[in-house]
Amino acid sequence: MLHTGYFDWAATAPLSADASQEYVRIAERYIGNPSSIHREGRIAAQYLEQLRAEIASCMNAEPKSVVFTAGGSESDAIILNSLLRSKAPGQVVIPRFEHAAVTQYVRILEDFGWDVRLIQAPGGFVRPEQIANVLTEKTRLVCCMFVNNVTGTIQDISGIASVIRAHERNIGRKVHFHCDAVQALGKIAVDVRALGIDSAAFSAHKFCGPRGVGILYNSNPAIAALSRGGGQENGLRPGTENLAGIAAMATALRSAVNDLDIHLNHARTIRRYFERRFAEDAPELVLLSPPIDSELLSSSYILSVSVPGIPSEVFTRMLFDQGFCVSSGSACSNNAKQKGEGVLQAMGFDSRLSASSVRISYGYDTTLEDARRLADAIVELFYKHMRK
Repeated sequence: MLHTGYFDWAATAPLSADASQEYVRIAERYIGNPSSIHREGRIAAQYLEQLRAEIASCMNAEPKSVVFTAGGSESDAIILNSLLRSKAPGQVVIPRFEHAAVTQYVRILEDFGWDVRLIQAPGGFVRPEQIANVLTEKTRLVCCMFVNNVTGTIQDISGIASVIRAHERNIGRKVHFHCDAVQALGKIAVDVRALGIDSAAFSAHKFCGPRGVGILYNSNPAIAALSRGGGQENGLRPGTENLAGIAAMATALRSAVNDLDIHLNHARTIRRYFERRFAEDAPELVLLSPPIDSELLSSSYILSVSVPGIPSEVFTRMLFDQGFCVSSGSACSNNAKQKGEGVLQAMGFDSRLSASSVRISYGYDTTLEDARRLADAIVELFYKHMRK
C-alpha cells in the first residue's frame, strides 16, 4: 500500500489492506444483529464482545469501559452532551487548542448555564499548573487532548490527571477528566489506566482503520447519554453496532500497536529529514512544531511549518497542483479560525505565521523518497513565490 504524495494522514490515514479484507469477511460471515436473541444474533454478540476485549487490551482498559461509536467526534460528544442533563451547571475547563469536536461545545454549554473556562496553550502545551490554577469547587469536567492535531505537541496527561485528583480530594467530589486521544492511539503508547483519565475519544481512521468507526473509553459510571435508543453499548451509544467496521478497526489497531516502535522510528527518520532540509535549504521557513529531538514532546507524525508571506490556503493549493496532499489545519472544519490558524494563535504564535501555516503528516508507508519530493516542492515553490 503506497500513497505517494499523500501527506495528510492526520486528517485520515489510508485504509489498510488487512482491515479492508477483514471488513468484507466479517460483513459476510456475521449476518445477525448483536441485539437479537436468535442464534445468529447471539453469535454476532459473542464476537462483538471478543472484539471489545481485544481492543481494550491494546490500551490497558477494562472491556466494559470500551464503547463503540461512529468516531472521535461522537465519542467527545457523548461526554460533553452528558453535561446538558445536569440541573445544576458548574464549571468546565477547555483549552483553546482543542479539536473543534470539543471547542464547538463552548457556546452550547454556555447557553445551558455552564461556566466555561478557556485556557491558552503557550507553545502548544497545557501544563498541569495551568489546570490547577483554574479549578474551583464548581469544576465538573476538564478536557485536554493528548496529541494536538495541528502541531503534534504531546501533553502531560498523567500530570494533569494528578492535579485533578488532588483537587477532588480537597473538594470531596468527582471531577471528570476527558481526553481527546484521536492522534495518539496506534502512534504512541496509550495506557488509559496509567494516564489516570476518566474517558478518551479514539477514531479508527487515524490508524488505518475504516472511517465512521470509533471508540469511547469511559470508566465513569455516572456518565449518562443524552441520546436514546435500543440501549446498546450500555446505553451510551444506542444503535445497531457496526460489527464489520469494529472488526476492521480491531485489525488495524492490533497491527499499529504490534508494530508501534518500528513505525515510530520510521516516522522520526522522516521528521528529522524534513527539519534538516528546511534548515539547510529554506531557513526562512519557520517550524511551528517543536524539533523532534528537543526536550519538548511532540508527535513524530505531524510537522507544522509556516511559509511566511504566503497564505496557507494559497500554498496548499500550490502543492496540490504539484500532486501533494497537505493540510492547512484540521480537516474537520472549513473555517480557518477553527482549523490550524485559530489553534496556533491560541498557542501564542504570531498571527502572520499562523496564517501561513501548513501541516505535513505522514505514516508507516511514507518513504524517504516521498519526503524528499515534498521537501523539494516546498522549497522550490516558496522561493519562486518570493521572487515575484
